[in-house]
Amino acid sequence: MQYEHFSDEQIKTLTALIDQQGYAVLPNWASAAELEDVQALVKREVAQAGNHYVALAGHQAVAGSLLSEWGRSPVFLDLCRRIVTQATGRAANDDALYQVLRCLVGDSGRRESMIFHYDSFVLTAILPVCMPEGNKGDLLMLPSKRPLRGTYAMNLIDKLKIDNRWSQRSLVRAYERGSARFTQVAMEPGNMYLFWGYRSLHTNLPADPKGIRATAVFHYDNLHGASSLAGRIRSSLALVKPRRRAVV
Repeated sequence: MQYEHFSDEQIKTLTALIDQQGYAVLPNWASAAELEDVQALVKREVAQAGNHYVALAGHQAVAGSLLSEWGRSPVFLDLCRRIVTQATGRAANDDALYQVLRCLVGDSGRRESMIFHYDSFVLTAILPVCMPEGNKGDLLMLPSKRPLRGTYAMNLIDKLKIDNRWSQRSLVRAYERGSARFTQVAMEPGNMYLFWGYRSLHTNLPADPKGIRATAVFHYDNLHGASSLAGRIRSSLALVKPRRRAVV
């Protein structure tokens, strides 16, 4: 990780960029050597999965790797906390980042693309690790589509409005017709991209199935993490077959 400290002015600038254009970029978050190390991890995991889709959630799933170190970095955590506080005017309470390493490859990777969703966390950070030649699987979003909801119930209603075949098809058709509402972000491996995951409706474009599209995704500030309703729903879902969870 090439960054050791962020000034108050840098925090204000990053927050303003996310508000104005939908995202901000920290160039060269990972050095060339660090990126090569993480890419080797991705290739091992994909090979072990038989060249199919891979998603590793949490610090322990990538224990011993640079991804685990970054996910627990005090500098990174402080950055996310200060950006959220700058944007919302309140102190964020989360004392950790939630992370996922997501690897798209082949037809299974294509099936995990173009699934529009809102995150449960206020801030999302994405580090592209591997991007295929040709169709790279760019990040696609409708920035700041909704406000921060005061209750989990309102958040759930938002998600149900999107998580159905009719809404998904409508969004895909709008993009294919060239709607100017969408912001497309061409991500470069090694850079870190920050955006309002909770407020922005987002997905990734399909990537070339002959290559690997791997992203390390870090989430901060689970807005409704303490909701009793959310807890009951999570408990109920744990008793049934888990559904795929779209991340970017």
